[in-house]
Amino acid sequence: MKNQGILWPLAAAYTFLLYQQGAGINILLLNLLLLGVLYAQHKAKLIQKENLIFVFGALFSAVFVSIHGHFLSVLANIISLAFLSINLSLQKSSMASLLAHSLYAYLTTLINRLIQRFNQTPVEENETELEKPKLNKVIIGLISVVVFGLFITFYRYSSASFNQFVLNLNLDFISFPLLAYFAFASALLATFLRPIYLENLATKELGQTNALSFSVFKEYKLFGSNILEITEDSLAKVLLWGLNLMLLLVNVLDTDFMLTGKLPVGVNYSEYLHQGITSLILSIICAIAIILWFFRGSQNFKENKTITYLTYFWIVLNIWLLASAAYRNQLYIADHSLYTYKRIGVYVFLFCALIGLGLTFFKIKNHYSNYYLLKTNSLVWYTILILSVSINWDGFIATNHLQAAKERHEAPDINYLKSLNYQAYPAVIEYLTEEMKKDSSQLEFDPYYYNANTQDLLQKIINKEQDYTWKSYNYTRCKGYSQIHRTIAGVNFNLVQAYYQRNFAIYNEFRNPFNF
Repeated sequence: MKNQGILWPLAAAYTFLLYQQGAGINILLLNLLLLGVLYAQHKAKLIQKENLIFVFGALFSAVFVSIHGHFLSVLANIISLAFLSINLSLQKSSMASLLAHSLYAYLTTLINRLIQRFNQTPVEENETELEKPKLNKVIIGLISVVVFGLFITFYRYSSASFNQFVLNLNLDFISFPLLAYFAFASALLATFLRPIYLENLATKELGQTNALSFSVFKEYKLFGSNILEITEDSLAKVLLWGLNLMLLLVNVLDTDFMLTGKLPVGVNYSEYLHQGITSLILSIICAIAIILWFFRGSQNFKENKTITYLTYFWIVLNIWLLASAAYRNQLYIADHSLYTYKRIGVYVFLFCALIGLGLTFFKIKNHYSNYYLLKTNSLVWYTILILSVSINWDGFIATNHLQAAKERHEAPDINYLKSLNYQAYPAVIEYLTEEMKKDSSQLEFDPYYYNANTQDLLQKIINKEQDYTWKSYNYTRCKGYSQIHRTIAGVNFNLVQAYYQRNFAIYNEFRNPFNF
């Protein structure tokens, strides 16, 4: 199957499914179409284990797009398809290198194609022969358009029915934004079908192995001085002793706070909980980088165990530091009764860092290469991304926060919940209507607060999704909007807000034919 022959139909399907639509079953249908094309073009390669990982990742994330419609599912799907298209050309590349190849391909392929086209060296002997097929296609296209136009005119004058049919044709849907989107889809899919990758990186990666080969130490210059092997060994011992003592002190002080709750002078509780996450991230990255530098070659095969044991102890101290950070993060969540994307992201980083430190330990113990560490860590990150799409994060955050606020008899952070995506709206609107009914008998009851927030959420849905069709259906959207409709059906709104209630009722009936 030639790329040129399939590109335009694929671009048309891409535009039809995604233009002015949200994330829903359109993503799943597009994935089935793209994977079908790849299967027809690369049947033998596609069923190899290295590529089946990305096929599974694409289908798994696409299914959960049709269930939750969450942006994380869409992101995971884009990454899976991009990695798959690159890996079909390279085979057995690490996730980290596939990310570099993908960024290069999808950011530069169109420019590179144009440069190649203009830089082509003409071959004088075969120039006429090579250009003739292209010239014939142009002539065929031009003549066909002229002849078709001429006969359409004849038939319009000879048949009143045909003339009326032509007059009734509605081509108003064709617009510049639509054509621009089609052009974007064509460029994107051209890269997907035939990506350009970083050849130097691909060649270098072919020579990489998981096992570390013995290498003789080569002296190098640092700040104008020659660094010999004995100098680097001494430097490693000094740094690791000092860093171990420093990190041990940090961990002891943090543990003292955990046990006693005593804060440093001049630091309040909120500041202490916020403090250190960015520094922690940098410290873990630097810790692994230092270990990789000292254990990049001959040090792995030495009988001197001092540096090795100091490194093991430093890894243990860094794991202790991760536990302290996780405890502080949980304290913040408990104090505010609020999971946020930032706090969830902290947990994800801490888990990845823990896996990274564990893999670093095995790298040193079993004499694995730095490439092994890069390859396994990037595989862990990709796996976590794919598995995380199974959770409706916005719904989880909203439900958890509202339940915690209810248990603590506190007002939830409605403004933050309103900033989330539509997956959170059913729980938020249910809370607002319950509070409206509960507080209506109180003298200080302010119906405007509940009505206004409910109106804002309904208006956001209607304004953002007014052009959505069946292509944007997903289970969470359909079920959630039906739940919202049932929730607000018995609520007394004022005239302005009742307008949005009636609009949403019509919207919900039109958008949810599945009757969830």
